[in-house]
Amino acid sequence: MEQKYTTKKIIIIVLIMVILGAITFSFYPKKDSVILPINNIVEEPAITINEEPQIYKLCYSKSDLNTSGFYDKAWLKLNIQGEKISGEFYNLPAEKDSKVGSFEGIVGPLVEEIMKGTIGPLVEEIMNRKALVWWDSFAEGMRVKEELVIEFGDRSATVGFGEMVDSQLGDGVYLYKDKTNLNYIKPMSQMNCETLDEKLFAEKYIRDNIKTIATNKPVLGGSWYTTTVFINPSGKNGEVTYEDGHIQSRASFIYTYISKPENITITEFKIIK
Repeated sequence: MEQKYTTKKIIIIVLIMVILGAITFSFYPKKDSVILPINNIVEEPAITINEEPQIYKLCYSKSDLNTSGFYDKAWLKLNIQGEKISGEFYNLPAEKDSKVGSFEGIVGPLVEEIMKGTIGPLVEEIMNRKALVWWDSFAEGMRVKEELVIEFGDRSATVGFGEMVDSQLGDGVYLYKDKTNLNYIKPMSQMNCETLDEKLFAEKYIRDNIKTIATNKPVLGGSWYTTTVFINPSGKNGEVTYEDGHIQSRASFIYTYISKPENITITEFKIIK
């Protein structure tokens, strides 16, 4: 009886092992089978995208009071992306003709080679200090395209002027006669680009609206127009000199500014003389 019980026990154990083996085999992939990921989604190989270089924005400005009581002004906006550079340069001397316009060109060590009259290998750098651009300038009612050298750094920037010659590339396209012999303007100080935008907008607003902003009246049928405007964005104040063809007046003012949308409100206008 005991032997029959033992035999029966062995048979049961064997049956259990066979069942477990069958179950295990059913989960084992066949040789030619393909295991698909969950939800039958086949992952595609990653595609590498060459991203464009980051754009760096730098701004500079100067406003110098000269001996005649007027302001010699200039401002510069730079957009730097890799070896490319673009922007705007406005040169606004008080007692000489202004020259303004946008530009685009190159920035980097290659500029140094061009300035020397030789071209060597291009060395990549994150930030360079000299740019050579084509400036679409407008002065004295004429628009021309000319070379412009810009030197800039963390605190200041300047541009070089020199004798220009016809490039023979077409009407109104001029090159420096000698890139190694340039006269650079007094440096412009670096400033926050949003602050420069505020300064330019506030100055234009005062010039365009002095007739309604001024609290005193013109004489002999004259009409107010501005001669000089000084804006101090950090203090939200400034000074303006204006005249009507007969008398001159000067006033200080305080303003509020919002950037989006740009708007100026004059909260105080005080006559100085």
